[in-house]
Amino acid sequence: MRLSKKTFVYSMLLAGIMVAFIVGYFTIMLPSLYVKYVTDSNYNSVVEVQKKYVDQRTYDNIAVKNPTATYSVEIPNEGSKIYVAGTFFKLTVDVRDEDLQELLNGIRDHMANWGEGESWEQSYDFQWEKGNEWEELFAEKFSLEDRLGEDYPVSVQIEGKEGEGVYQEEYEKFHMEGNNLVVYEGGVSDENYGYTTYVAMTRAKDALIVTIMPTMTPRMDEITPVVMGSLPMIIAVVFLLILIASRFFSGKIVNPIIRLAGYAEGAKLAEHFEVEAFETSDTGEIGDLGRAIQELYEKLRDQYLALEQTNHALEEENVRQEVFLRASAHQLKTPVSAALLLVEGMINEVGKYKNTREYLPEVKSQLLSMKRIVEDILYLNYRIDHMEKEDVRIELLVKELVGAYAVQTESKRLEVKVKGEGSFLADQEMLKKIIDNLLSNAVCYTPEGEKIEIQICPGELCIRNYGSVIEEKLLPNIFDPFVSSDPGGKGKGLGLYVASYYGRLMGCRLTVENQDGCVCAKLFWKEKKKGEE
Repeated sequence: MRLSKKTFVYSMLLAGIMVAFIVGYFTIMLPSLYVKYVTDSNYNSVVEVQKKYVDQRTYDNIAVKNPTATYSVEIPNEGSKIYVAGTFFKLTVDVRDEDLQELLNGIRDHMANWGEGESWEQSYDFQWEKGNEWEELFAEKFSLEDRLGEDYPVSVQIEGKEGEGVYQEEYEKFHMEGNNLVVYEGGVSDENYGYTTYVAMTRAKDALIVTIMPTMTPRMDEITPVVMGSLPMIIAVVFLLILIASRFFSGKIVNPIIRLAGYAEGAKLAEHFEVEAFETSDTGEIGDLGRAIQELYEKLRDQYLALEQTNHALEEENVRQEVFLRASAHQLKTPVSAALLLVEGMINEVGKYKNTREYLPEVKSQLLSMKRIVEDILYLNYRIDHMEKEDVRIELLVKELVGAYAVQTESKRLEVKVKGEGSFLADQEMLKKIIDNLLSNAVCYTPEGEKIEIQICPGELCIRNYGSVIEEKLLPNIFDPFVSSDPGGKGKGLGLYVASYYGRLMGCRLTVENQDGCVCAKLFWKEKKKGEE
């Protein structure tokens, strides 16, 4: 997933979690908190009203949530009067009936036991038990049928209070619900609270039906304390959710980058840029970056290896040039010295050198020898830079070279056997030089009366010369320049070096080892497959 898309998905996921939390809070927790807040507020209101009324025995300057439904009853410790007070009224009830007066005194006596060993729960239980008796007594005393025309057992005196100016009209509306239902909505308020009264009117077939329902208007400041009280919890939960989501999201982004940094550090410290592939299933930018770095290191490794091969080839070329220079100087030294000696003797007419007719051809021969050496060196260098590969028949080339050494083999009575045949896609002159050097060593180091076996197989040429071995200490360095096993010092130690060098140029491999009673030199090459050119 691309990083931009991943960020968008994580952002939407975090937003969804926040929305789910807020919705859950407002649908599950907030209503219960609001109910508890309103319940506690109502309880505190009645406690506050009760305390203020006890102090001043009037509702003046007492703010009540529902002034039309809130009132207080005052039962003095003595006398027959009971007082009922509210925001807009005050009633004085005078109990005239003796039975009711006795009941009232009983209530006074029982209420006087509070704090003297009797708890409120016990007092409440007593009133509950007496409830049926009191109900029957009240029904008897206040029955309109039985008391019709007689004096009531109580007298009531009402003192009304002026309510004008207490309420301010806020609004009024009319709503039509269908064709036969009208609802009037009117709102008023006092200094502290707002009230809404609904009046529903329906004209039935046989009557006009009116329903009145007064309510308190909800206020914003009722829910504000609930929300403010929940803010610490909301902030803590939101912060925790954001912290967890951010940790998860940052881990998804940072962990691949840490892996990528570790991979880059490992690649930096690896030798020859040999590092394992960066494995990732990420299809986004991090994965692309990891794969790009891996490709970069692979290219750097390939270029490094190619450069290393080039440097190795240059080192070999420098060694080869040094070897050829030293070999050329060594080989040219003898004919140059001989030519100089002859020319100097002829110039000074010393002894036999006075006969210039006889020794001038000798000088010419030495000069021609130097010329051939220089031409051979130049030609070999030329062949290195201008290799021309062709299909060479190995057995024909071997027989040609064996024929060139016929005089030496006959003089040493050597038996030379050539077996097998094969072909090789190579530069003929270089291949001839390789085989010539191997055959020259075999003829040179094989004792008189021994034999030389030349075996040609597919991809392999083997030359064994019997009766001689190479010192074991020389074998590890046998292909180094100027390393020779000739105790007389006649060998220059360049033959195997040149053969090995030319073999590597043509993709061949040359080995020399001691076997049972012989030295075996093998030349390996890659056999041409059918259909290859």
